[in-house]
Amino acid sequence: MVELENLIRPGAGRGLDFVILDDLRKRTGISISEILKFSIAEILANALDTDVTEIYVKVKKLGEFDEVTVGDNGSKQISLKEIKLILDFGNKASSKRGFLRVSRGYLGNALKCLFGYSYALAEARKLPPPEILIRSHESEYTISLKPDRVREVINSEIVTRETEDTGFNSFTLRFPISRYWSGEPIKEYENITNIIFATSIVNPTIKFVYNLWDIEGELGEPGDTPPLRKDTSILWYEPSQFKALFYDFVRASPETKLKDLISLFRGLTAKKIQREILQALTDHNHVSYGEDGVPFFPATPIETLSSDDILRLYHEMRSRSKPISKRSVPKVLGIVGEERFEKVKEQHGWKRLRYTVMKGRWKDRQKNLKASFPFLVELAVFDREEEDDQGLQIFQCVNFMASMEDIFSRLFNVEYRLGRVGITKEAPVTLMVHLVCPVLKWLNYGKSGLYE
Repeated sequence: MVELENLIRPGAGRGLDFVILDDLRKRTGISISEILKFSIAEILANALDTDVTEIYVKVKKLGEFDEVTVGDNGSKQISLKEIKLILDFGNKASSKRGFLRVSRGYLGNALKCLFGYSYALAEARKLPPPEILIRSHESEYTISLKPDRVREVINSEIVTRETEDTGFNSFTLRFPISRYWSGEPIKEYENITNIIFATSIVNPTIKFVYNLWDIEGELGEPGDTPPLRKDTSILWYEPSQFKALFYDFVRASPETKLKDLISLFRGLTAKKIQREILQALTDHNHVSYGEDGVPFFPATPIETLSSDDILRLYHEMRSRSKPISKRSVPKVLGIVGEERFEKVKEQHGWKRLRYTVMKGRWKDRQKNLKASFPFLVELAVFDREEEDDQGLQIFQCVNFMASMEDIFSRLFNVEYRLGRVGITKEAPVTLMVHLVCPVLKWLNYGKSGLYE
């Protein structure tokens, strides 16, 4: 049985949106020239949310296409049922959507978008739409998209075969080459290596192997990687957000018991607290409806709750939840930490590490602690060797994953602040800024920037 928090939940219909370039651009916020790094970043994010110790990335030129493969040695196998849910383009499907917790991937339909981009870009270039290949341990799935323009639906064809068990999961997609000049893909190579390099710094106990247009490299070392706790708190949700999440679960698994849904939230797993919450719901119904009031029990299916019941449940859960103390933020959210950053310094042969971490809780405009959510920011400054002529390198990560853009630009100017403490653009320094937060508001699905 799939754990409730990892259940893939279907959503509203989307027609042909996923094979129309303009709609894909609006959905992801990326340009065509960014598709390679976007695809690698999104599949990397999915891999890192599992129990991997090794990830490989390969990009090669194949005729008029760049072929991208990202694989990992995670133990969770990808089933045919899960692939069919991903390929249900008429509905959103995600196990991450709506959850406020520390996670790498936030675009719940990233794979749908990548599959659609592969098809739409080929169609725009009048090239045969390429197949998509998914391998999972001993299973192999070859996928072809079949959009029906008349019915406005995206059908698909899946060919399944058994292979030798590789112990790896991998996704292989092809995108038409978008470079309009002759020569090597220098800019694309730099963008992708930066994504892999930055991600390896905040995941030093994972081995990253890459082969980009026949240029090979390795980063990190496999080791014991502490899993993210993935805690979520009812205090981080607005009523509308909780209701949307609740209805998601009703659509995906209507027979789910109330006790199981309540247990998803931090501080509400004890049977005593759950009984108090359900008794309060029952009492409210009896006061409002008299003898017609419906009682609520731990085994009551979530599909039986009305809209008013859901909101009442939300408020009863909030009233029994406690904010996370500032001291507990690293333990609850997860942290790279000075010890593991020291490991990064040793791996690269750098000279010195300066490290600090800032912990806090964001409060609403009324300074209401009950409406707060925790965050932390790690700053790791690595001094490289004096003869290193690569100058200042700045990498930005969010929730243990590299950002594709200068995501903090709306919040503060990193280079300006470094200049004020004497770190110039020519200095042989590598700076890592790492934000860990369960509640993030992105400017777009491509995660190119954060709201203030």
